[in-house]
Amino acid sequence: MQGWDTIYEGVISYHAEADLSPLKRVVDLFEEIQWPAETIDRDSPIHPLVIAKTLLKMRMDVASLACALLVHPYSQRRFELDTVKQRFGDDIAFLLEGISRISLLSLRTPEKKQKETTIEEPEEGASLEDGPPTPRSVGEMIGEIHHGTILVRDENQAEGFRKLVLAMAKDIRVILIRLVLCLHQLRLAMRMGPVASVANLSHEVMEIYAPIAHRLGVYWLKNELEDLAFRMQWPGQYDAIRAKVLERRKGGEDVVQKVIAILGDKLVSHHIQGQVFGREKHLYSVWSKINRKQITLDDMFDLIAYRIIVPNKEDCYRTLGMIHSEFKPIPGRFKDYVAIPKRNGYQSLHTVVFGPFGNRIEIQIRTEKMHQIAESGVAAHWSYKGKGGGGNSTTGYAWLKDLLALQESVDDPGQFVENVRFDLFPEEIYVFTPNGEIITLPSKATPVDFAYAVHSQVGNSCQGAKINGRIVPLKTPLVTGDTISIITGKNREPNPNWLQFVVTSKAKYWIGRFVKEKQRQQSIGLGREILEREGRKVGSSITEKQLRVVLETFRCENIDDLYYNIGISRVSALQVVHKLFPGSAPAFTERKNQVARAGVERRGDKLALTGALEGIAVQAARCCSPLPGDVVVGIINTGRGITLHRISCNNLKSMEDQPERWVEDINWGGDKLLAHTARIRAMVSNRRGLLTPISQVITEAKANLLDVHVQDRDRDPCMVVLEVEVINHDHLERVLANLRSVPEVRSVDRMNA
Repeated sequence: MQGWDTIYEGVISYHAEADLSPLKRVVDLFEEIQWPAETIDRDSPIHPLVIAKTLLKMRMDVASLACALLVHPYSQRRFELDTVKQRFGDDIAFLLEGISRISLLSLRTPEKKQKETTIEEPEEGASLEDGPPTPRSVGEMIGEIHHGTILVRDENQAEGFRKLVLAMAKDIRVILIRLVLCLHQLRLAMRMGPVASVANLSHEVMEIYAPIAHRLGVYWLKNELEDLAFRMQWPGQYDAIRAKVLERRKGGEDVVQKVIAILGDKLVSHHIQGQVFGREKHLYSVWSKINRKQITLDDMFDLIAYRIIVPNKEDCYRTLGMIHSEFKPIPGRFKDYVAIPKRNGYQSLHTVVFGPFGNRIEIQIRTEKMHQIAESGVAAHWSYKGKGGGGNSTTGYAWLKDLLALQESVDDPGQFVENVRFDLFPEEIYVFTPNGEIITLPSKATPVDFAYAVHSQVGNSCQGAKINGRIVPLKTPLVTGDTISIITGKNREPNPNWLQFVVTSKAKYWIGRFVKEKQRQQSIGLGREILEREGRKVGSSITEKQLRVVLETFRCENIDDLYYNIGISRVSALQVVHKLFPGSAPAFTERKNQVARAGVERRGDKLALTGALEGIAVQAARCCSPLPGDVVVGIINTGRGITLHRISCNNLKSMEDQPERWVEDINWGGDKLLAHTARIRAMVSNRRGLLTPISQVITEAKANLLDVHVQDRDRDPCMVVLEVEVINHDHLERVLANLRSVPEVRSVDRMNA
């Protein structure tokens, strides 16, 4: 068969000791089975010689070349796997079987059912003696390079994708061959026009294969895959961006060659040995960057990139200095991947300068070895003595080994599909329920996000969580591979503080909805109590029938709306009473000496109202720090319930004109086992060691000194502000009495605000 000598020479050029006999046996087999078919011309992207030339570009070994060439006729049942084992050995048969049994998967559900094709094993008992299958057109065979498209809809299809990654990790050549065949399938599709069997191919390339090529460092292959898929999927946008790029060129259509010549002359004049290559940024990369960063074509610095290949690392930095001396560099656009390589092993110096024609150009400087790794990725590390690649030291291969290690702990194929997709797209995490179901969440998600992703009721009743069997705080960030168990309680409710760390919109919605409804119910209850209290002051019991009469006056749709508006101080209870009973609105001065109908108790770390106002949120004001035993007044705050103030608090004066917000009938007895904070102001003699006796007498009173602030240090006496923990009002009085007994203390009192 003509043309194969060129392929043999290509292999010898990068592997002088290669055994070419497997390739020659492939050629012999092709002559026996009359392959390629007459419908496949020599320029076709799926012609064996064309595929072989691409594999040479990747510097693949002989076994990979032989396997890739056998895939297509094997899918046509021109021979059996046993024939491959007998004629080519276990290595090539292993690769062929690994590729042939794996179907190209899509990670999405199609909008409508499409025709699917898969590799079918020869029926049991069938033989090639029965004759070859009926010849089919090239268009019908396009999908069979990758053996069709299988959409992940059930466990069997997910298992196929698991086999793909297993084969990748066991022998990385499987995925490299797959990528090459995928490229040729796209090339053929562009040549022949779209057919049903490749309807989803462009989407699958974008989602699975191009990212894999990127992670493996095979950038030229990744770029062409993306451009071809881009052109197939969005032909209009492809043509538009191509036209804009052509229009933006400066220096003419051959600008790249002109700049290459100029850079070459600069290298010679500076006595630096090297070669210069140039290329324009591939169109999909241009289009995606414009859309991702919301920029224009004029904002792109790396539209045209040039590579300078030099003998060693020292020459890389010498060349960089030459470039910056000859052309004006753009600040902030230099990257040193030589000193700090990328994860996949990529090394190069990148800089952006104003080129000879005034346009911005990116220049990449690297050695020949760095260039081979950049162009071929893990294939550049290849070891031709065994099946595997360069071992675990190859960074791209290590990534695949990580996937293999992950899948060994997962029994559900569907979960494994999601785990692989995570590694390609790290902005998402994939975690498991105790039953092994996969839950997809954004990065930085917490157990609360997980709980709401399972079900809103699970989230609402969440009271704790376990990650991998260990109890953790609910704000703990999750990572891929975690197994989460949610601990629920019958009477649990969402905590408003969760809103500070949840990240999913579903969790935020349900927590916010609960908080809003809780606040509304509290406000309704508070409004009802306030209105009933005002009614009793005029000697009347207000009925719902009476309230319905005034709903329209206060622009409320129902009675609960009226109570709510009263509870949040939008409507005054006095106005409602006055409307119901004209001329009977009580004066604010008549509010004293009412019988207590509400109390305050400590529940956990929070205060809670008891009696008629039970269930309404309550908190102690920080301005006056009220204590159990103090005479307190409750002030209604919109959306926050009631705040307790001491009757002597200066801040109450500002609310004297809002009597509807006052709740004065509150009894706060307190719990002798719980401590509260009080602030004390003392005027003391300014001398060394003045805090020692103060601390001693506070301790003797069985109180706890929390903090001390000394003011007016240069004066005598100076003011000292003390924060102490006490049980109640009487306990504070004992602390004050002890402080007054200290000779250095001239005066002491409790701070109001």
